[in-house]
Amino acid sequence: MITSVPIKQDKLDRYLDGVEHLPPTPALMIRLIELFRQPDRDVDEVVGLMRQDPAVTAEVLRRCNSSAFGNDEPVMDTYEAVFRLGFYEVYRIAVALFGQQSMAMAKVARGIEVEWLWRHSAMTAIAGGAMARELGESEGIAFTAGLLHDVGKIVLASAEGARYADLLREHGYRGRGAIEAEQAAFGFSHDGIGARLLQRWGVPEEVWMPVLGHHQTAWEGPCARMAAVVNLANLMGHGLEETGPDEACELPEADNAMGVLGLGPDDMPALVHRARSDAEHLSTLLLSAAA
Repeated sequence: MITSVPIKQDKLDRYLDGVEHLPPTPALMIRLIELFRQPDRDVDEVVGLMRQDPAVTAEVLRRCNSSAFGNDEPVMDTYEAVFRLGFYEVYRIAVALFGQQSMAMAKVARGIEVEWLWRHSAMTAIAGGAMARELGESEGIAFTAGLLHDVGKIVLASAEGARYADLLREHGYRGRGAIEAEQAAFGFSHDGIGARLLQRWGVPEEVWMPVLGHHQTAWEGPCARMAAVVNLANLMGHGLEETGPDEACELPEADNAMGVLGLGPDDMPALVHRARSDAEHLSTLLLSAAA
């Protein structure tokens, strides 16, 4: 079962209330999530929302006019850009920009290597989206939860600075050792504080519960499959970063998530290949340093 945030809600809220620099509430992203969950979403509403955020509009137009799309005539209109790219691509751009802006906040770089965190978050999002597509789960929810699964590290890096950098340097950026060290130092770990921040923003449960459960090994309830997707995507993200394009991606800690999702060892090479293909397609958007 995914451990419930409200058990430590007061403690987490007190900590968050004392953090000087927190990522701003992502109003556009939350509204786009709501639209993504609607099968009959209105393109005019999508375009109207985008036009409220000049940074998203500029990035969508830049992306649409990139050489990857091979357009003979430059696209100058937001509506045409959304039509050409598709809603999911526009959605990923908006979520990615929010992630980049969060990591570029003041003081975050004092506590964590931002380039590493961004690349890992992006690879986890890509792997989660690719996996969800194959499993019949929501690509948008998996991509969002994957990109934001380590948002708690941004909070801790901003609040704790060099203390958090020393903790990561001693215990590593991944695995149970880092989680246990965070718990000992702060009374909670990055998965809990990150999920609580998302919950306070009003992000749907389908996103914050998998963020909360991405280091757990047993899940129950309506968000169990998505939590397992994000757990496996997190492991795959690490594996993809550590192996070359033609090397096997070993995931020795993935058995529990694979069991929940009905996957076996023979399924993993195809999933890894799809994630690598998506990463190549999205490299200009996602796999560069946070700006």
